[in-house]
Amino acid sequence: MPNESSSPLKGGELPFWGTPGAHRQAIIAGIVGNTLEWYDFGVYGFLATALAKQFFPSSSEYVGLLQTFGAFGAGFVARPLGSLLLGRLGDVQGRKAALTITILLMAGGTIAIGIVPTYAQIGIAAPFILVVARLVQGLAAGGEWGNAAAFMAEWARPGQRGVYGGLLLSSVAGGLLLGSGVAALVSSLLSPQELGDWGWRIPFLAGALLLPVGLYIRRNVTDTPVFAASMGRSERLPMGPFLYLLVRATAICLPLLMASYMVTVYMPSYAQLYGRIDRPHALWANTLALALTVIAAPLFGHLSDRLGRKRPMITSAVLLILAPYPLYLWIASLVPFETFLGIQLLLSAIVVSYTGSAPASVAELFPTSARSGGAALANAIAGVLGGFTPFVSTWLIHTTGSLASPGLLIIVSGIAALLATFGMRETAFGELA
Repeated sequence: MPNESSSPLKGGELPFWGTPGAHRQAIIAGIVGNTLEWYDFGVYGFLATALAKQFFPSSSEYVGLLQTFGAFGAGFVARPLGSLLLGRLGDVQGRKAALTITILLMAGGTIAIGIVPTYAQIGIAAPFILVVARLVQGLAAGGEWGNAAAFMAEWARPGQRGVYGGLLLSSVAGGLLLGSGVAALVSSLLSPQELGDWGWRIPFLAGALLLPVGLYIRRNVTDTPVFAASMGRSERLPMGPFLYLLVRATAICLPLLMASYMVTVYMPSYAQLYGRIDRPHALWANTLALALTVIAAPLFGHLSDRLGRKRPMITSAVLLILAPYPLYLWIASLVPFETFLGIQLLLSAIVVSYTGSAPASVAELFPTSARSGGAALANAIAGVLGGFTPFVSTWLIHTTGSLASPGLLIIVSGIAALLATFGMRETAFGELA
């Protein structure tokens, strides 16, 4: 299969390597732009309980929350289409062009959510517009991850793709951290009535203020040296090998979407509803868990540069299978806030021990001619499943009566990850194809 060599990495920089200034600017562009996009995409989940009352009013809290998380999942349904269009654009026109478009689309969807009238004001049109805005965000997210993963891996210095992939994951967590922090701040400063009436709009409208920064950075960066060197080549990856790599990459990506969203985006709502943790405390705990991910992801990426991708990822996948169910059961026993915080931090540490290596692993599977499109589509397919984990979790709890049943979804992602990583060849020590 393409680029699954385990040959040792040769020292020294690539002969076509950019200047230190261009390299530094490119990494900043990848990190900052990705942070802003995932702030926009994730803030919806942190305010789900407030949005439910404004757009999906119902006599049943369960039905309203289920509909809100359904709209959250709609953003992931659009991701495969975004990955096909924008991933292909990145492979043909360059990573820079695709990443510039994604930030425009993401900001547009976020601003639309921030200004859309509520159900009480315009009726059924309100949730319809909300879903359309989430679909636009989904298109952007579908193209963002694959192009950003390719961008970071191709700019990485030899022997540091794991660290750079970890930085990509840090920027994703950083965006969610920023969204969680803003949501926590708004929830702490405003009364529940003020938050429900108008305060929930503040985090979304703040995304509009971030757009010029991200757009300026991305429009003024150069494309990757690896992509520039591949422009004269005409070969394309045949469909058979591409599908093989796509299946494996999708399985590797599942914990990135299913497990990560279960312990971050969904956890504040779960803690409020089933752990009886109040909204501000649940959001601040989530903010600390995301801060842990920001710090730890490059460290685990660095570990995979030294030890290889397989061994750390296999170990972490086993932990993803064994730990979640009893930990969710523990939260549901109505533990004090300090205990809940410790549990969420532990879950986050387990997840990031796997996901810190995942971006580099996925980027390394594909050759340059299919890297953006392949990584984007794999992440988008996993995202369709991951995006509906809050929805499915809410349904599982209602159907089974078990408050620990959401842990089963993390276990499923761990099993998929274990199967995918156990059989793959080591990719950490070879050069990109």
